[in-house]
Amino acid sequence: MRTLSPAQQSAYARVREAIDVAPLVMLEGAPGSGKTLTIHRLIEEVGGLRLDGRDLTRAASGTAHPCIEEPVHALLENALRDHDLVIVDDFHEVLKMPRAPGYDRPGLMAAPVLDVVDSARKQGKCLVLAGESFWMNPQFHMAPSLPPRALTVVIRSLDARDFAFFFETHLGALARKIDAERIFQYSPGLNVYQLQRLCRLIETLLERDGTCDEAAVREIIDTRLSRTNLHLNEVANITFADLKGFEPLIDKLTTFVVNPLRQDPRFETLGLKPKRGVLLYGPPGTGKTSIGRALAHQMKGRFFMIDGTIPPEPAGAFFARIKQVFEAAKAATPSVIFIDDADVLFQSDRSTSLNRYLLTMLDGLESQTAGKVAVIMTAMDPNHMPPPLLRSGRVELWLETKLPATGTRAEMIAAHVRSLPAEFRECDTDVIAALTKGFNAADMRRIVGDVKALYAADVIEGRKPGSIDRYFAAAVAAVRRNKQMLSLAEGGKFDFNTASAGGRSEAERKKSRLRDEANSCAGE
Repeated sequence: MRTLSPAQQSAYARVREAIDVAPLVMLEGAPGSGKTLTIHRLIEEVGGLRLDGRDLTRAASGTAHPCIEEPVHALLENALRDHDLVIVDDFHEVLKMPRAPGYDRPGLMAAPVLDVVDSARKQGKCLVLAGESFWMNPQFHMAPSLPPRALTVVIRSLDARDFAFFFETHLGALARKIDAERIFQYSPGLNVYQLQRLCRLIETLLERDGTCDEAAVREIIDTRLSRTNLHLNEVANITFADLKGFEPLIDKLTTFVVNPLRQDPRFETLGLKPKRGVLLYGPPGTGKTSIGRALAHQMKGRFFMIDGTIPPEPAGAFFARIKQVFEAAKAATPSVIFIDDADVLFQSDRSTSLNRYLLTMLDGLESQTAGKVAVIMTAMDPNHMPPPLLRSGRVELWLETKLPATGTRAEMIAAHVRSLPAEFRECDTDVIAALTKGFNAADMRRIVGDVKALYAADVIEGRKPGSIDRYFAAAVAAVRRNKQMLSLAEGGKFDFNTASAGGRSEAERKKSRLRDEANSCAGE
């Protein structure tokens, strides 16, 4: 006999009661909640026939679209003719059957299901449909026309008792070394599949090392079970310590976001919660995205990104991706959702709908996840952010990223060249810092990259390498010229004559010619 966790056992008991009095029972549960396990237990004890969504889609395959529901109807009718109880697992998969272009019939599956339910009622039989909240699916508009005595059973979310059940079931005596309550508090969103895998990983660790403390279990959850939407090995490996000049900002981010998400046992009685909304704002290149990269590596599998990689078209797919990110983050709490260049995103054609959706998500996060999801947004200009999003405590922490000061720029150069050959480390960082006034963190990284490229070019071409300071001076001049060109372009004043003359205006070129002529006369 299959054993069920407390959440599954509770749902099973309610389904057992429901099938005796209702012709239709809806069993709903999130992915990994144990619907299939509950169904198998029901078949073992009561009997009946289990179908799944794939059986129905196979029955409908090859059927013309105007008649696609007919084979589904026939399959269910035949099943009920031979069995008192028919259960369709993963019924939501039926609602994903492809539809012909231009042929979209809301409630396509409602009619055959209702007809079958009517047959079940007349015969004193029962149909059970199991799925993932298919009530909200536009292809299954049954709610207004549900037959009398139709009942819905929802498998509740797992709690600490379920965690303890899985540890005891899969680890036996080893479970005494695991505090289920504390693991649940740290990661309450784990589902059945993840808990089973966690048990296997804990068992492997115990067999290998003979020990498995809470820190090790947390590490397994963060690195092996939580599913960020990023490939962290493709994200620049930046730590908070690498972000020179950001110490005050990082201190606030750590205090009000990172530490509350750690759920340190020393602070359990304080009930710490992260700031629900955080805004990182500042000019381009001042390190907002770099902070996100560092946070991604710190949060590991609990960091979720929304940025320009999510295509805005088609609209339905865009919002589906956004919702998917939020749902994944809520399932992996404690977690961070990082929305990069939010001000640009809110200026797109999707801004009104996205604004409304994000307001709903921010207002609902505290109740749905006990304040264990923090939303961090970056913006170059907060004036381009929707005012309602910034009001009413939705953004609770404002953090400004600024251009690095002279001393910070010197530290940046020193940090960049620290791992390079000795000749690069001989540069005068104070002189370089003075030359780079107005440069941002991205500019400083580019300077070092250009210096390496200039040095390599001389070596490859057989030229005697110059001094490192000369390379830095040339790299600084090139970056500054680029910044001047960008400034002209942004102001609508860029022209090819200016660009070809090294960024100088006609007046400046004339003055230069006069100086050259005067110097020539003086020399004669």
